[in-house]
Amino acid sequence: MIRRNHFIILCILVLASCAEKSSLETDSIVLYYSQNAETRQAAKLVAEKSGSTLFDIAGKQTLPDLMKYRFYYIGFPVINTEIAPQMQTFLSGTDFFDGIILPFWTGADNNADYSSLVEKLIYRPRMISGSGFTDVSFFNMKTVGEQVDTWLATVTVQIDVLRSAGEWAEAVMKAFAAAYPDRLGQAVLCNGDWAVQMDGEQYYYAQGKFLSENEVKQAADFRPQRIYRYTTEFAGDTSENNAWKAAAAELFWRRTVFSGTVARGYTYSSGSIRSSFYEKLLQCETREEAFAHQKIITFLRSTVTVHERIVAPLARVEQRINELEKTDAEITAWKKSLDSITAWNWRNIASSSNRSFHAYGIAIDLLMKLQQGKETYWLWTRGKGIDWRTVPEEDKLNPPRSVIRAFEEEGFIWGGKWPWYDTMHFEYHPELILLSIDS
Repeated sequence: MIRRNHFIILCILVLASCAEKSSLETDSIVLYYSQNAETRQAAKLVAEKSGSTLFDIAGKQTLPDLMKYRFYYIGFPVINTEIAPQMQTFLSGTDFFDGIILPFWTGADNNADYSSLVEKLIYRPRMISGSGFTDVSFFNMKTVGEQVDTWLATVTVQIDVLRSAGEWAEAVMKAFAAAYPDRLGQAVLCNGDWAVQMDGEQYYYAQGKFLSENEVKQAADFRPQRIYRYTTEFAGDTSENNAWKAAAAELFWRRTVFSGTVARGYTYSSGSIRSSFYEKLLQCETREEAFAHQKIITFLRSTVTVHERIVAPLARVEQRINELEKTDAEITAWKKSLDSITAWNWRNIASSSNRSFHAYGIAIDLLMKLQQGKETYWLWTRGKGIDWRTVPEEDKLNPPRSVIRAFEEEGFIWGGKWPWYDTMHFEYHPELILLSIDS
């Protein structure tokens, strides 16, 4: 378990810089659909008052490299109670990477839930939950100048907090350094990017690709890793503070990083190669090397093979669950309903060419004997002919919340909080827990 003093030490360290980091003239852009005079007026005012780049998606100019921006103001007209089809296509086919989405619309003032419509377009399965989506703000054109001022005054407060929290690259690399102090050196600013040292070699953030010095030279060939702002909250409530949350709140309040998948070529063209950073970090580059770092343990009365790194955290999870069981009959019933517990398995993710974290032994599945008419895994749900994206929380087969928290407090994330849910699945990612922030 990572202790708080690791973070206190990191906070007081003075990090050396190898080179000054360049900055953009602006970190925000207004992307709007111009086939509407009201939208054009609103978009121009938003860009002028926020100091943002202005870009018309209906024009013939090449879309700027969106990875250069942090904040995306999205402006569109509502036509016959519908979001303009061109904007729908743009939103669903564009990767906004690790940005904050700030949409606004113009048109008839009615009771339609455009906020939810925009959210569905942006949060495709390739996205990660817990992003910086901001509710759509309606601009009545009779008072558009005043409304733009009021709206920007509100969102600017949020943006300023994000900016003052520091660079996402810095936060990510410090989180990795704190989560794996036995494998990584402290995070330093070097050659204009944040980096950590591992096995005598420097690894750079490299726009979320985590590349060695040699790999940086071919950075365009690599795609970003899936690093994002996990949430320890449950839908619709506020959890109590814990050690992970307190440390993250102080140090790493930053935005979500999406998967890096690019659809239909709207934005930055990402490479196809995934960096071997995680494999090297966990010393699992081959099946043989991975197996050498596995240990056979007993966890909740089941024999399981796991990576040596998670043996102690799992022991603490089990101890916590057993303590909770003394006063919680739900946990007793849950433990009795467990059918199997599996972890290490050298394989790819189902329906994917990416290596599963089960291959490294840091993922663990807790499968129940009976599904009780509920849903466990999105692919299984889809196989039944059910739209898995519409399954409500109450229809999912979730472990008790206290069990989920016991895992999270030891550095595990829960697959039930992914849009492509996997409620039996936990992964050891202390770096993501450290990056988590909850409202």
